[in-house]
Amino acid sequence: MVRATHVPSRYLAFGERTFQHRTGRPVRAVYHTATASALLLDPSIVDVLSGAAPLDRLDAASLDRLAQLGLLVPAGTDEAGAVIAVSRAAVRDARQRQFVVMPTAYCNMGCDYCGQEHRRGPGIAPGRHRDALVERAERAMAGGRYDAVHVRWFGGEPLMGYAVMRALSARFVADAQRHGVAYSAKLVTNGALLDARKLRALHLECRVTQIEVTIDGPPARHEASRPLKSGQQSYARIVTAIGAALSDPDLAGLSFSVRTNVGQHNADLAGEFAAGMAAAGLAHPRVSFYPAPIHSWGNDVSDVALERAEQARVELDWYTAYLAAGLTCALLPATTRPVVCTAVTTHSEVVAPDGRVYSCTEQPLVPGFTEQHVGDLTALDPAEPRPAGAFDDWYDSIDRDRTGCGDCRLLPVCGGACPKLWREGRPPCPPLKTNLAQRLDLFAGSTGLTPLS
Repeated sequence: MVRATHVPSRYLAFGERTFQHRTGRPVRAVYHTATASALLLDPSIVDVLSGAAPLDRLDAASLDRLAQLGLLVPAGTDEAGAVIAVSRAAVRDARQRQFVVMPTAYCNMGCDYCGQEHRRGPGIAPGRHRDALVERAERAMAGGRYDAVHVRWFGGEPLMGYAVMRALSARFVADAQRHGVAYSAKLVTNGALLDARKLRALHLECRVTQIEVTIDGPPARHEASRPLKSGQQSYARIVTAIGAALSDPDLAGLSFSVRTNVGQHNADLAGEFAAGMAAAGLAHPRVSFYPAPIHSWGNDVSDVALERAEQARVELDWYTAYLAAGLTCALLPATTRPVVCTAVTTHSEVVAPDGRVYSCTEQPLVPGFTEQHVGDLTALDPAEPRPAGAFDDWYDSIDRDRTGCGDCRLLPVCGGACPKLWREGRPPCPPLKTNLAQRLDLFAGSTGLTPLS
């Protein structure tokens, strides 16, 4: 039985407004980051969980239920230590091997805020490099250590290396089938080269199940922000391609996420953009939208990036616009994030077009960081995971409180966001840290509840 031996979890956040539930009773939104769970609770319960009222304000049954949900924990519980322990175990015991593959060093766009340096070339060269990559993936499939292999196609613009993607995918898929291992892939692309034919090949042959594209606002703003080097335009191509996928029954297993890099150039265009997406038929459960604040990869983005406080405010505008237009979006993280990124686990690696292997996606093609590779495809033992990288000690750093993440209530769903930026002295705390209460109120409103205050 719960009494004075329990205290509210440190991983709780509360909406600011009170809403009327469909039953007529008042409720407030509560988010438990330790389980990535959103709940609608009576204000009297919220008062107890927030410390505004003592535990004995509630009856024993209510307290026991809150303890079962993890919203109350035994006094003295090291919740941060438990979260870090889960992350260490996830890194150590991973059953999925991930390869982030950059098939080319070139990009057909010239975005001013991009931190990469692009160059033309053959991509991952036939022969030694491709064979070495395929052997690394095949050894992972055959060794019994992993249940699944996942490939994330990255760039540059990976579709500039479309032939390389198809050639490698054919070998990955065949090897996975032979060894009885699950195989999946994701494509991160600017979308300008997508069309109905490629989409069918990517999904049906290359096993791509998710495609992330970037659209930086309404047509004119997108074209100015993300210009094609050919002088042509991409907005209509991207929208048409996504629409074609949604109407093809053979592609029912393919989903899209539409990212908008938000800065001073487009911060006030959320409503126009969202309405345009809905008018184009993209208000669909297989198309999700999210805004991402522009940040530096080592380059100067001061002319376009928003200040941190402004990022939080503008992000709310974009989510509000998505909801008003009927677009699909995740107002709150739906899962915890025990492994923050590829850089913190040797079970993941980034393969650059020249065959160099990195731990972090923001190292290859980025001036000043290209020499931070951990090996070369042709020199590494194909049976071994990637060599140690600079951020493999990430959870030790959090445990030693070198970042402040250990005391942050977002730790379970954020994971520290970006180890590289922390090490560079540029805290990458997401806007969610500032606007979580308002995001909770948006969530409550999105369920159809009526605000009372």
